[in-house]
Parts: sequence; C-alpha cells; structure tokens
Amino acid sequence: MMTPLRLCAIYCFFISISSTNSAFPPSLRYPIPISVNKITAANLTCDVRSFNATVTLQHPFKGLLFAKDFSHECNVLGTLSNSVTINLPTSGCGIRLSSRTNERGEKEMVYSVVLVAQQDRHLRQIADQEKYLECIIKDDAFLIESQPVVEVLKNDLLERRGKNQRSGRMKKEQTEDLEHELRETLKASRAWMEITPEEDLSKSGGTLKVGEAAILTVKSTLPAGIGWKVVECTAHDGLGDSSQKLLDDDGCPIDELLLPVPRMGPIQPISLMKHQEAISRFAAFKFPDRDRLHLSCFLELCRGTCPEVDCTDKNSTDNRLGRTLGEGEVLDRLKVFNSVEVLAPAIDDLRKSERLQISEPTTFPFSNLPGDRTFCVSPDKVAITFCILGIIFLCAVVVAACALLRSRKNGDQSPFYPRSLFSSSTSGSAYGSKLLLHESPCMDQSPRRMPYGRMS
Repeated sequence: MMTPLRLCAIYCFFISISSTNSAFPPSLRYPIPISVNKITAANLTCDVRSFNATVTLQHPFKGLLFAKDFSHECNVLGTLSNSVTINLPTSGCGIRLSSRTNERGEKEMVYSVVLVAQQDRHLRQIADQEKYLECIIKDDAFLIESQPVVEVLKNDLLERRGKNQRSGRMKKEQTEDLEHELRETLKASRAWMEITPEEDLSKSGGTLKVGEAAILTVKSTLPAGIGWKVVECTAHDGLGDSSQKLLDDDGCPIDELLLPVPRMGPIQPISLMKHQEAISRFAAFKFPDRDRLHLSCFLELCRGTCPEVDCTDKNSTDNRLGRTLGEGEVLDRLKVFNSVEVLAPAIDDLRKSERLQISEPTTFPFSNLPGDRTFCVSPDKVAITFCILGIIFLCAVVVAACALLRSRKNGDQSPFYPRSLFSSSTSGSAYGSKLLLHESPCMDQSPRRMPYGRMS
C-alpha cells in the first residue's frame, strides 16, 4: 500500500520532470556558428530606364537575390553559380535617384538600391546579407529624345547664326557646327526629381517618417527657349498595384494636404541653357504594405513659357482649360520619378499589437481592472509551488481518511433525522384541520409503522 509520503514523492518527481522538459535545452542558450556566403564584388551598369547589377559571391549561390522590400516582384534565382545578375526598372523596385558633387567638383547623378542575398529560396536566415549599391549615370543618359524639342532647338540655332550662306563649302561647315552644337546642347539638357527632408535639404538620401515635412524638388537644365511645368503627379508602391493621383493633367492638386502645387523658382541662365527648380512641401506618407514611396511626375515642355491654369476656379475642367493666363505651344512631355523610404513606427507597432491580440485572444471576461498586475514566475518556482499544493492536498486526504476510519472503529452511526409531515386543510370539513405525524425512534412509540388514522 502506498503511504502518503511515497505519494508525495512521486508527485514531486513528475512535476520536476515536466518543468525540466518545458525549458529550453542548455545547448540552445549559446550561439550557433553561422556560415555566410559573402558578397565579394558587384558590377553595375545603369541608364535612365534600367539598373543592372552582377553580384559575385564566395561560393555557389542557390538562393534568392532581390531588391529590399520587393522579394516577390523584383528578384532573381541563383543557379549554383558564384555570380548572379539582376535587372531592375529605375521607375520602381526601390531605386532611388540623387545628385551629388564628386571630388572634381562636378555634378553627377547616382542611382542607388539595397539588394538582399537570401541564402535559401524560401526561408529568411541570419546569414542573409544586405548590400547597398550605387551606380553613377553617364552624362548622355538624360539625352532628350523628343523630335519637337530638337526641331525648336535647331530653328533657334539657325536664327542665331543667320540663314545667308556664301558657298556650298561654308554651308557644309556651318551644318556640321550646327549639328555639333545641337548635340552638345541636348547632352547638357536634363531633368530629374529629388525628395529630401525639410530639415536637411542637402541630404539626398536618408529615411522619412510618416508626417515628417519633406521637400519634393523637380530640377531641370534645358535650352533657354524651352519652358516647362509640373503636371500629372502620381504616388505608387513601386509596382503600380497601389497608386494615388496627386496632380491632375493641368498641374492642379487633387488634395492640397497630400501635395500642393509646386512653385517655380527663379531662372539661372547658363550660356545657352537655363536652370530652374519647382519645389513643393508636403507631409510624408506611405502605402500600408510598403516602406518605399515612389513619386512620378510629367514635365510639360513648351515653346517659350508654358500656359498657366487658375487652379482656384472650381468650375468644370472644360471651362478651366479655356481660361489660361499665358500662351505657349506644348511640345512634349518628359517623365521624372524618384523614391524614398518612409517609415511609420507608431502605426507599425499598433498593427503588430492588433495582430497579436487577434491571434491570441484573451479569455478573461474583465480587462483593464484597477488592481490588475502582471508578474513572471520561473519554472523552478512553479514546480515548488505545485509540490507544496500537492502536499497540502495529500495531507487533507489523509486527515479525512483517518477521521472516517476512527468513526467506523468507534461504532458511531449516522444520525437519524425524523421526518414529519404537517398538513392543514381549510376545506369545508366538519372536523377542521388535521395533524399527521410520522413515528420516530426519538419518541416513546412503537417502531412499528401504522397507517394514518381515519376518523369515521
């Protein structure tokens, strides 16, 4: 027969085993060695439309190479080779355009992106690497391929040189000089967009937060006879799945709180060219499922000065188009775009807490009680607590069993409680009420039960 002491020992033994198995093995408390397939080199080529990168690794790569935040859309699979090539469009996939001054004091345009080398095709590991890459764009990458603009420039150059030519030889030389000057002018023509924090306009990179003041700047260096204005701006997630229009086809804002009308700055003449900027101040925003915000706008190129539109007129679009404040022939449209990383720490933390509450709903019917407190207990203390509770339970069982055995040994019988039945009747009987009483051993009566008496 098991004694209470043996039962308590067995109970404590099982509790200690369960608490030991629930804890992590000691070996997992120490760091596991990591094998990293490091990126050793990157060969980059880029133009206005594409960003091409060939990444070389130490060992054959069988994983996934992708642009950060675009693992499903902008990626390439490894083929067990030491090098892998990825081609990205510059208008999406997190590609960022910025301008800077090099060591020679010259202005240069740079595309940048963060690539992630995921060691496995389906799993993220601590061995995965992130590589920040920059590609310098060639000077002729922004060559304006617009035939109407070329024709206007050619006519302006002919007017400056004069149309009278003395001989065929001089005419040929002048034509060659004209074509050379036209090529040089077009090579110097460029337009681009930059997104910078308002606090540091010189900082072309960096990260913004939702609600932080940011500056959208559209810069251009165009021939003196070409005017422009910003129209049809759109914000998208880098793939076009989610988008929001900011400026309409006339350059008027859809919502002033999202993006107001860009204000044109002063013109800076540079030989036969002119440099001008359009600036718009806005509060940074983002799409819910992306940390990269992409903005794209069109520059409407005009002969001379572009016609301006009164955006304060709330009438229909047709009426508004009929009332322009200036005149100028529209030649062509040029697209500019850029991206910036926008984070929302408060919104992301709130979304994580909401997902946690949905995945692990609480069953406690009352929440946020004034005296509610949360505390943590180690597994050892939990085991000791269960042992003490088990001992108390076993002691209570032993005491109850001893009391029962003692009562049986002394021969005590359970008390007999008599049962009486009282009934009264208010019916129209001549005998009035009746009292019926059961026989009981407590009363000096025969134990023999008799039926109720009936009066005749």
